[in-house]
Amino acid sequence: MAQYRGRFAPSATGPLHLGSIFAALVSYVHAKQHDGEWLVRIDDLDEKRCKTIYSDSILECLDAFGFKPSDYVRFQTERIADYAVALTALEDEGLLYSCDCTRKSLPRGAYPGICRYQIGHALVSGHAVRIDTSGINLEIHDLLTPVQRINPPGDFIVKRRDGLFAYQLACAIDEHIDQITHVIRGIDLLESTPMQRFIAQRLGYQSPVYGHFPVLVGADGAKLSKQTFATPVDWGQPGQSFAAIARVLLLNDTPSHTDSAEVWIEYFLSLDNFLPIITKVSEANTLSI
Repeated sequence: MAQYRGRFAPSATGPLHLGSIFAALVSYVHAKQHDGEWLVRIDDLDEKRCKTIYSDSILECLDAFGFKPSDYVRFQTERIADYAVALTALEDEGLLYSCDCTRKSLPRGAYPGICRYQIGHALVSGHAVRIDTSGINLEIHDLLTPVQRINPPGDFIVKRRDGLFAYQLACAIDEHIDQITHVIRGIDLLESTPMQRFIAQRLGYQSPVYGHFPVLVGADGAKLSKQTFATPVDWGQPGQSFAAIARVLLLNDTPSHTDSAEVWIEYFLSLDNFLPIITKVSEANTLSI
């Protein structure tokens, strides 16, 4: 296994926006400053929302912004068989059960275990599949944020009622297949860490080291995301996006907004204290543009 192997894993549900570029930049810089490899994985399991046109757009955008992966691009849709094998292994351990609860029927918060009595019974087609999280470790020793303890997630879903493998299961398997040693991602995904780590442990995998950084938010305080219709970045002027990130981080003596992506990447790589800068400038784990 590589000494350091990181990744950037955008979902193929739309073009990249400034928050996406920031996430790619942080994971890329962290990998390269540790003489590590940096991979790109396209999360494209959701057949209704994920489109090939978005996958192509994402990869072209990353190239235009100077983010060069160390190996070939991975796609989750190529790993359905791997997810199925992992699901069977978890079922054989007696950890899975079918659940026919609807979202509307459940109280807010962690799943209360209504269908846990189904453990030991055959999984039912057309029902969601949940995993018994008894004994889950909720403490996170994070690279970038203080030690935190996450609220219990309850018995979360590992396979949806529509037959699609759930994000938490797929992501845990992906990190193992790709031999990822470090997952550097936004703090909005912090609560996913215990769940993904739990699956990895139950399958006998070695979990990656995790680091979660503050996310970019707009003037309304909402995280920049495809769901909030964040404006796509301009591939033809990557310097403008990098300059915007530099302004948010209160950086001085930066390249010009007209400089190339390569110039900006070299600049960010030259900042030995890049991640501490991000943490220092952030307020409440967010960075406002």
